[in-house]
Amino acid sequence: MVPLLLGGCASFVEVPVETPLQSKLDVAPFRRILLAGFATELAESDVDLSAESVRLLQNQLRSSTRLQVLEPDRPPIQDALERILENLGEGGKYTKQEKEQYRLETDRVLQDGDFWRKVGEEFQSPLIVTGRVGFDVQNRSGFQAEERVVRDPGTNRPRLVRGSRYLERKGFSLSADFYFIDGRTGQTLHKEKFTEEVLYGEEQKISPLSAYFELMDRLLPNFLGVITPQRIRGTRVLLR
Repeated sequence: MVPLLLGGCASFVEVPVETPLQSKLDVAPFRRILLAGFATELAESDVDLSAESVRLLQNQLRSSTRLQVLEPDRPPIQDALERILENLGEGGKYTKQEKEQYRLETDRVLQDGDFWRKVGEEFQSPLIVTGRVGFDVQNRSGFQAEERVVRDPGTNRPRLVRGSRYLERKGFSLSADFYFIDGRTGQTLHKEKFTEEVLYGEEQKISPLSAYFELMDRLLPNFLGVITPQRIRGTRVLLR
């Protein structure tokens, strides 16, 4: 019985704690980092995915790493992507086959060690970040189950009523395949894939660009965790 009495008199307190996490990639051999641009899908979009992603990641890297963030006038991958488009023929609307061919060709560029070694030579052997970014908008409207507590008119007692209602919702999804490439050799050191999704109701007038920034804000800690140590914040319950 004594342990029970002691337990009954005990109190608990939550204290904040931080857990350090090592980066997934050792960037000590590098002094510079280059955002080389990103491949995207052949589809109309309200967001310039490559340009926006490069700008946002450059800003984050400047404040979060010791590496010098290079800012070329033109993303190094851009010329290679434009050559692929020229080989597809007429621009504008692309067939499903052409879109698939474009994806295969851009994958070859992303994995081309000789291409990235030459990029590295031009920019003094930086750590190169490139990859593929996708952004999708979907109508996610539909019926959703709901529960309500109402009072029975005969007894005036509360009772649970189950039903469903139709909700207008729009979904936005962001996918990113990042390649971290050694600019000295052109070899891929690490690959990481991230996906994020967010839903908005009809009353929330959110632009695609605003949704993109919200999704990137969620993704950024995981991206930075590849090349910089992170701290996970939480709480711990202590007995006193």
